[in-house]
Amino acid sequence: MSKRINSPDTEADITLRTYLDIYPHVCFNMIAGAGSGKTTSLIKALSHIVQNHGAKLKMRGQHVACITYTEIAAREIWDDVGNSPLIDVSTIHSFLWKIIRPFQKDIKDWVIERVGEKIKEREERINRSGTRATTKEKLRKEINKLNRQANAVEKVPFFNYGTGSSYDNGILGHDDIIKMAVSYLNSSEVLRKIIGQKYPYIFVDESQDTFPEIVEALSLVRITNGDRFCLGFFGDPMQKIYPSGIGDLPGDREWKIIKKPENFRCSKEVLDVINNIRRTGDGLEQTQGNKTVGSARIFVLPLVDEQQRTEYLRKVQEKCVSISDDQLWLADGHVKILVLVHRMAAKRLKFPKLFAAMNDNAPLSFKNGLTDGSAWPLAFFLKFVLPLATTKLKGDNTMVMRMLRAHSPRLNKEQLKGTEVRQALEQLKVGLDMLVKQLGDGSQSTVLDVLNTLKNTDMVKLDERLIRYMEGNAEETDELEDDEEGKEALSMQNFFAVPAVEFWGYLKYYNNQSPFATQQGVKGAQFDRVITILDDDEGKHAQFSYDKYFGLKELSTDDSKNVKEGKDYVIPRTRRLFYVSCSRAKKHLVVIYYTADVEKAIMNIKRMKIFPEEQIFKVEDLN
Repeated sequence: MSKRINSPDTEADITLRTYLDIYPHVCFNMIAGAGSGKTTSLIKALSHIVQNHGAKLKMRGQHVACITYTEIAAREIWDDVGNSPLIDVSTIHSFLWKIIRPFQKDIKDWVIERVGEKIKEREERINRSGTRATTKEKLRKEINKLNRQANAVEKVPFFNYGTGSSYDNGILGHDDIIKMAVSYLNSSEVLRKIIGQKYPYIFVDESQDTFPEIVEALSLVRITNGDRFCLGFFGDPMQKIYPSGIGDLPGDREWKIIKKPENFRCSKEVLDVINNIRRTGDGLEQTQGNKTVGSARIFVLPLVDEQQRTEYLRKVQEKCVSISDDQLWLADGHVKILVLVHRMAAKRLKFPKLFAAMNDNAPLSFKNGLTDGSAWPLAFFLKFVLPLATTKLKGDNTMVMRMLRAHSPRLNKEQLKGTEVRQALEQLKVGLDMLVKQLGDGSQSTVLDVLNTLKNTDMVKLDERLIRYMEGNAEETDELEDDEEGKEALSMQNFFAVPAVEFWGYLKYYNNQSPFATQQGVKGAQFDRVITILDDDEGKHAQFSYDKYFGLKELSTDDSKNVKEGKDYVIPRTRRLFYVSCSRAKKHLVVIYYTADVEKAIMNIKRMKIFPEEQIFKVEDLN
């Protein structure tokens, strides 16, 4: 049984169980701050349903659906509920695909219609006044390709779900799944009834980051199925960090609101800081469930070059050692450093070109897949190329042979006869030696060089998408920056030019072996010692601005317009990100804020009363 399930109940847990036992079913929204044990409450709720209503669900062939934000979270929840067959835990994309997958004819019709929409969009751009001749020619090439795609789609026997779209190969990407499923849920009462009958309980984790159209579609499922259906949300509006998320759920007088104010993670010193941050947001004050003694400090430092920033970071760590007599501030693996954007981490870990290729003007599937390694070009390197090179460097020839036998066409038993085995092994050895050299320190080899080595030596059967881009057959799609396929082609060109050695830095980042992480990417994580770096100058992220949050810069025209219209804008967005990053600290928190006007920043921070005045430091204090 999970430790989470065995943990003491909070008032929110008891209240939720009461609601789960009510019939007619009621829908609810649990608002749980950072460190409150939101996932624990979710797991307890799932376990309660299985224990108290499982027999009835089993008799009716019904399940409980639990929708999470990531595959990692899904696996954790699945393990914690004891792998119960009555509970389906999945990401929103996987859940929606499970629902619509049986309707293959409808899927094909939708894809054909989607391709038609893309053709129409390009035709409208061609006919638009002011469109340049060169752009028109590019658009016509796109239309020709889309027409070929439409013809190919007609012959696709079955569609599957992948990270990126490839319609002519029968692959639907993340965006397609969302658009298609939402469209079907909104238009088909029958489908909504089917969902309600199969899943009388649907729980949504991290509800604040769920797409508004998904919340609306699930609400329609609730309306269609009435009191036979329970829809439950678990989240925290203060931890909404993705612009596509809904944040606050729309008010519904029929929903039960459950607030969980406890914080079992943070020391009192850290908790005081995050409560002060939250005070100007939704005002929820978290109560302490952790008696650990810790610390919370902010260092306000002047803008300097990158080398000086690195020196300042080291001096801050040394200062923390001298203040607290805690040598772990300087020990590898004991401090997590949170930066604003992945690019800052990529620069420090030496994979800037790989980051740029997968992020700058890249398709959404590449951008999203950069963080967790799910983007298909990255996944191939993470799952095969780097493990193979690492195994070879370790001298584990037995494992190398296992990997090659599993993946190399040269070792296909049906093709090998007599002396051909020795020849194949010799060829593969040459390829392996070249691969290790291309990935070695100081190598100038590019990703394309590595792929050509793999291809020319038959070390592995390459993904058809890789081969298509390597052979230049996708060049006609690379001009249109506002098209996902065009973006993918441009990204792949840049990807091929990346120095292959950058993958080692990325691997550290992917495996969390680096001290660096992004403030957006650590939601749900916790660390004993956290340093969060606030640096608008290096981050250059339009969505967030710590200078505006601390009152050093005026709001932009767009910000002011959004304020008047009651829309989200830069200050609440930055406040939420600041709350998320500071609330990762279990014991000790350090904030380093780089700004052009140190004195004004300190004055405003004192006025905002986020940190105690005696815990506000400047560069003179580092000496």
